[in-house]
Order: sequence, then structure tokens, then C-alpha cells
Amino acid sequence: MSNLVQRGDAPAWEAPAPHARVMGILFERDITPTRNVSAGFVLIPPGGEQPKLSSHPGVEEIYYVLRGTGTFVLGEENLTVRPGSAVYVGPDVSHRAINDGEVEMELLWFNSPPAFGPVGSYTEVTRGWTDVRGSTHPADAT
Repeated sequence: MSNLVQRGDAPAWEAPAPHARVMGILFERDITPTRNVSAGFVLIPPGGEQPKLSSHPGVEEIYYVLRGTGTFVLGEENLTVRPGSAVYVGPDVSHRAINDGEVEMELLWFNSPPAFGPVGSYTEVTRGWTDVRGSTHPADAT
């Protein structure tokens, strides 16, 4: 386990159509030394979106927009986001990102405690997705 992660080396998966997007894990308990926080990224193509409202019981989350523009649905609010926007998502608050811009939207996310629940449960979230790094899906390696 390392304290340094290069985004290009981080595990990442692409969701199947029609909601193709890439999700990557930068820090998570079973692959890095972190225990109480996790972090990753989401790449959403133009016209794409996270297809459902997510909420995480007891988890605080922050999204930071690196690239692209769009709408961030936060509970009953629709927030317009652009590079440099940071969105706080409180525990149990429904949220999702929609790229209504013309370039890929790149988001960083951070959550505490880790939103995936038990160690390694991100593998269930990404089951059926394509590993964009070309390695075996951790859930299939056992």
C-alpha cells in the first residue's frame, strides 16, 4: 500500500451504456493506507450523467469539479457547476452529477467515512463495468 497514487495507475471502471462514465478509486481502505476517508474521480462524457440519485447513510462527501460544466442535483436543488466548484453532500442527501456541457466533466470526490461500506465493496458497485486499466476485476480475482 502506498501513500502516493497516480491517477493513471488507479483502479478505474467504465459503466455500460447508456450511462457510460468512468469511476476510479484513488484512496480506499483495502488498497491504500487510509482508514476513515476515501477519494476517487468520475469522468462523465458530454450529455452523460450519473443515472440515479445516490445517498450514503452517515457519510459526508465533497465533489470538486476539475473540468467541464453541468448540473449537480443535491436533494431538491439543482446547482450549476463549473471548474473550481466544490459541492458538499451531507449524510443521507441524494445527489448526482449531469454533464450538460460540451466537454468531458471530471469530478474528484472525497468521503468520510468511506461510502462503500465494508472493505472492497466498491467491487460490487462496479461489477459488470469494464476495467479501463486492463486488469482483472478484484471481485473476479478470488
